Amino acid sequence: MYVDLFCGPGRYRDGTPSTPLLILDHVVKTEMLRDVTQLFFNDENPEFVETLKKEVAGFLGIDKLKHYPVFRTKTIGREIIPRIERVKVPTLFFADPWGYAGISIDLIGASIAHWGSDFLFFFNYNRFNMNLGREAMNEPINEFFRAERAEELRRTVANMAPAEREEAILNSMQDAIKKLGAKVGKFTYRSRTGTRSTHHLLGVSRHKYGTALFKEISAKEGTSFDHDVPSLEHDPSADIYQPGLFSPLAELEEELLATYAGKVLTPEQIYHQHHNGKPYILKNYRQALLNLEERGDVRIDPPRAARPRSETFPNDAQVTFSRIS
Repeated sequence: MYVDLFCGPGRYRDGTPSTPLLILDHVVKTEMLRDVTQLFFNDENPEFVETLKKEVAGFLGIDKLKHYPVFRTKTIGREIIPRIERVKVPTLFFADPWGYAGISIDLIGASIAHWGSDFLFFFNYNRFNMNLGREAMNEPINEFFRAERAEELRRTVANMAPAEREEAILNSMQDAIKKLGAKVGKFTYRSRTGTRSTHHLLGVSRHKYGTALFKEISAKEGTSFDHDVPSLEHDPSADIYQPGLFSPLAELEEELLATYAGKVLTPEQIYHQHHNGKPYILKNYRQALLNLEERGDVRIDPPRAARPRSETFPNDAQVTFSRIS
């Protein structure tokens, strides 16, 4: 199931299709999804929902779907949590609330409670940061974090510089999500000048493959790569052809040597244990391991001479890290 909690009318003001129609188009065009996917579109604005209904009714290929999309006009808040908790099928929840009202740690927890369910949401950092110290906006921010954590956050960021403040807010949010037994991936959107963040797309999952998939997809949408390591952000000002002075891949190699000294793991185990909170994707880990093998810092079984292609290795290969003397 796919659930869009703030679906909107289906198009932006300039006529460009927005998320609901893009998702519908993907499902219609993907044969393996047509018979198994139930689309659920909600918005508290009845006019938006009626407009989207008309868009869906006239959508080319809508008749190919086994399950016709469902439409609702519910207000998203704490009262919707019991309804979400009753969803017992793997579901991708998506929320783009044009701010943060209605989204809370408890709502995210309810959404990912069932096996195979993940939660994606846009976090409008600018609006949240602007309202964090305003007493009139305490209630929605308390609702988002829970009151005790929200108050602690206000005290923490009160005298911080802008960059430190943003990091503290995001860390607090990620820590709260981690206490749900989940991991969170982040893709950042920056201003036209690249000097500040505008909002973040956060992917929340309790399954290692959910967070990995979010990162691998996000990497392809990023503005730039530095020695094949993705930026994981959209920055209109970035020079996509200018690599950094120091290779982040070399940093990854050093991290792996320090973290797994004396241990034996498969490439997949290394990736899933290490990548959360870091920019690296699976391709980077495989290249780093090949570089370490060439230097003699790790041993990969099967060895290069026994592999059909020396520049790669199977997912179940055994990687032995040298001990730190």
